[in-house]
Amino acid sequence: MEWWVNLILWGTVIWIPILMYVQTVNDAKFKKNIAVGVTIPPEAQQDPELLATIGQFRKTEKRLLWALLLSAVLLALLPLSLGVLLTIYLIWLDVIIVVPMVPYVRCNQALKAMKQRRGWRRPDQTAAATVADLSTVDLWKEKPRTVLYFLLPFVLSLLPTAAVFLEGDAVMGWVMAAVGPLWVALSWVFYRYAIRRKAEVVDDNATLTETLTRLRRQAWRRVWLWMAWLMGLLPWCMVFYTTQPVVCIVSSIALTIVFTAAAVWQEFRLRAIQSRLTAGSSQTFYVDEDDKWVWGMFYYNPHDTNLMINARVGINATVNLARKPGKFIIGVSALMLLLMPLFGVWILVEEQMPVELSVQGDILEARHSGTHYEIALDAISSVDVLEELPRMVKVAGTGLESVCKGQYNAGEYGRVTACIDPRTGPWLLVTDEDGARYLLGDSDGTTAQVAAVLPQS
Repeated sequence: MEWWVNLILWGTVIWIPILMYVQTVNDAKFKKNIAVGVTIPPEAQQDPELLATIGQFRKTEKRLLWALLLSAVLLALLPLSLGVLLTIYLIWLDVIIVVPMVPYVRCNQALKAMKQRRGWRRPDQTAAATVADLSTVDLWKEKPRTVLYFLLPFVLSLLPTAAVFLEGDAVMGWVMAAVGPLWVALSWVFYRYAIRRKAEVVDDNATLTETLTRLRRQAWRRVWLWMAWLMGLLPWCMVFYTTQPVVCIVSSIALTIVFTAAAVWQEFRLRAIQSRLTAGSSQTFYVDEDDKWVWGMFYYNPHDTNLMINARVGINATVNLARKPGKFIIGVSALMLLLMPLFGVWILVEEQMPVELSVQGDILEARHSGTHYEIALDAISSVDVLEELPRMVKVAGTGLESVCKGQYNAGEYGRVTACIDPRTGPWLLVTDEDGARYLLGDSDGTTAQVAAVLPQS
């Protein structure tokens, strides 16, 4: 595989450990009396032992960051096939998601043990009842933005999608519909659902609760509206996919970078505001829900009927593991993470499998792995033998150094169904009586022999 492809692939993810490091270190700063998932009373937040434990956590996370970045740089320089590269790449993604959690969990457990040992106080039940009332009140529900805010990006995404369908390209049309209009509509649905979650309670200060709740819901609105615009513009990038793929890729990456940067900025902006607004609060009473948060990350509360729960800081959300749907969502997510490297293994197998081309009775067959194309000989109107491949742009299917199969745009030949080994020529351009075109060629050099028994144009 080309070296620059390897660098681009690693470049798409090398920023993730940096972002995770910034977030985990930010979690070590007190916001709403919480640091590393543990609620600490205001008078104990400058305790030397506590600060030393948090400081050691930061140092460990920094060492992990440098180790992960160095590993990514070294792996980006290795000359590997796509299958091997993707397998390593996806294993590395699992590692950068899971490994930074280990110091977090250890620090969380150490702070909880310290809190128990030092007898740091918990809120009394009378004040807790007041907080329960504040968390369920409807006074601070943000007035939902009119659907018109989301309608414009929806229409914007619909225009190029409809144009592609009208041109007769159903495959690309459905891909664009899934990326564009569908996600814009889902952004509206998710926004409406997000602003219905319960209020943001820190203590029995109703004014502070109102302010924090409004700020979080404003952040949700911005992020989901930005998501709608991202998905509204992406179909316009995809219009160039078959004619100018570089323009498509570069513009799509640029849009994604802009959205990601905006979302990250919003997350840390809200965290900074939460930290500032709650720094002088909770002198007499504060909310302490540590017993409902496993390792400070996973919410488990059998008495809460809600499935989706606000993360305690920032704009994120999580699920209630005490509910069966919550267990299912987390279980499926964990399984997907574990199985991700199998996609690389599958690509590796695809690379190794040969492309086969043969005539069986009155049927021309092309096979590769689980793909099987059949063309009746009496349905063939013409066969052209190509000594050079046209410029190939994948629409849907597989594109590897050893095999190209699926739907492709093949330059002057237009849309073709391909099943070829691009390393081994010649190749056959087969046109059937309905005008459908197939670009075929095997891996063992017998394509010319197969061509000899087919009708020539």
